[in-house]
Amino acid sequence: MFKKGATYAMNFYIADPNPTNRELFAELIERSFDNYVVGQTASASQAYLDLLELRVDIMIVSTDLTPYDGIELVRRLKDVNSRPRFILTGTKLTPARKEAAYKEKIDIVLNEPLQAIEVKHILQLIGGYVNMTNRLAAIYELALASPASYQRPQSAQRKRIDHVNSVLMFLGIAAETGSEDIRRIVKLMVDQNVNFASINFERDLQMTEHDKKVVFQRIRRSLKAGITNLATMCIDYPENEILLEYANNLFEYQNVHSEMQRQRNEEAPKSQISLQHFFDGLWQESFRS
Repeated sequence: MFKKGATYAMNFYIADPNPTNRELFAELIERSFDNYVVGQTASASQAYLDLLELRVDIMIVSTDLTPYDGIELVRRLKDVNSRPRFILTGTKLTPARKEAAYKEKIDIVLNEPLQAIEVKHILQLIGGYVNMTNRLAAIYELALASPASYQRPQSAQRKRIDHVNSVLMFLGIAAETGSEDIRRIVKLMVDQNVNFASINFERDLQMTEHDKKVVFQRIRRSLKAGITNLATMCIDYPENEILLEYANNLFEYQNVHSEMQRQRNEEAPKSQISLQHFFDGLWQESFRS
């Protein structure tokens, strides 16, 4: 179900009183040999105890749990530093309940009754993100163990660059031609702690004005793919907080909204991509590492 080439086994836990929901999630998760359902229950208190003992990457939790609901379960788990990625499901989820869920940093909220095709896409989205994060963590550990690690940036800077890579992967542009240019520029911004407007391209990146035009054109092509991918995700998951933050911080929301309208075959102004807004947003995003 997840992308080929995934090399990290992911552990799922399902906490839902509805056996039909548990069966649906388990069947879709275990279609991939890289994924395991390490536990499932209908009880919030049992799920809490299990999570204290198990390594869980992604937890599927229902608001309909007893003796306390799924949002309270997430809150209690975070209090003891158990922090998998969370998918929340529930019946009759009001806007207030969804807002409460997102305040707890729950990644995705799904209304019941569940649709298999929607569940599959959600699992692909969050599973790909977790798998990518695991790969970056492994790379980071290798960097720490390397004999040449003294030649690399300091730990905090490495973490910031790793986070930038995770954002590019999330946008689906990590392998685009312009992605290496993006990494090179952001690394300079991180190393020098400067915003985009303060970069001296000729001195620090050995770029002539002609070189800059070529590089910026490559980057714009990559960002066009990124804003298209982000708009698609925003259409599919309009209330996802992470997507809305990226839309605003990296591209300005009105541009993503225009791209969403165009994908729906509606008339809309052409989306504008500001390199300065994107790079400054990506630089600020790196502080979240």
